Amino acid sequence: MNNLGYFNYSQRHPEELFDSFYAKEKVIIPPTANQENELTQKNGRLIELISTFKTLMEYGKPKGDADIQRIVEDVCGILNNTEYINYCAFSQFFMTCNFNFSIYEKLSSEQQKACVFELLVKYCKNRHAMYLSHGYSNTILQVMCDNYSHKRNGKTGIEKILSMAEQYQLARVQSMEDLQKTKDGYFLPDKGDKNLFEQVLEQGQIMMKSREIEQNKRPDIVFVHNRHLYICELKTMKEIGGGQNKQVVEFAHFIRFSEENQYVHYVSFLDGNYSNVIFSDQSPKIARQREDILNALKKNASNYFLNTAGMKLFLKNLFKR
Repeated sequence: MNNLGYFNYSQRHPEELFDSFYAKEKVIIPPTANQENELTQKNGRLIELISTFKTLMEYGKPKGDADIQRIVEDVCGILNNTEYINYCAFSQFFMTCNFNFSIYEKLSSEQQKACVFELLVKYCKNRHAMYLSHGYSNTILQVMCDNYSHKRNGKTGIEKILSMAEQYQLARVQSMEDLQKTKDGYFLPDKGDKNLFEQVLEQGQIMMKSREIEQNKRPDIVFVHNRHLYICELKTMKEIGGGQNKQVVEFAHFIRFSEENQYVHYVSFLDGNYSNVIFSDQSPKIARQREDILNALKKNASNYFLNTAGMKLFLKNLFKR
């Protein structure tokens, strides 16, 4: 199959709406309300402390009062020593004050106390009575955990490609000597194999003109097969809008150049739902981008532009196992 065949295959096999590779469900509260864990216990205690703080402030207790300070210290203790407490209602309130839990964690002990006092005052004035009226619930802990799930995801596009290639038992190339001996393998120029990649460019007299746009930018992964090098750049794009069009233009630039060395190929892997837009959307701007990609492939027969299905087929045909 030539590069246009792979493009057409990708077009006919769009990305799934939900990518199981990136799925990351995590449960942090008990399955029923009559059960407790440390997080729900500490969240309940935190709400009690906030209620007591509000009452003491209404009685006119000053900032330096011993009871007030004890509450502030206890609140800091819960915030500092309870995993996932950053998902509670009080912690989420920080962001309304142009502040967040990550900033709080970096403060000194005294700064934390001073900060928590001011936040408690604001929270009691603007939120606590409202939440008591509607009813505090540990559900918010799980809701916020779900909301931030994308930030916990350590999986990358590189790992996704490697998971696709895992069945072919590819060796990771460590040196130029390995490269000469390896029939099927890979290396990661941007993840530890920078020096090897630069040696490959120099000794193979590979120009890689796409780097003129982003000087010294390294590709994500290079596959090796029978002395051929498949230099892959990947991008995960899930949403429409923003700077996506600009990113696609820059990304597609990668396949607009060929090497005189016929053993060198450039591969663009566009991962995520936005690739469905690039492959199928008929709006004028997207249609022009798609046409630019197709023209680049026609002019550079050694290069490829793939989505997930296309990459799977490409690897299957390349390593034939």
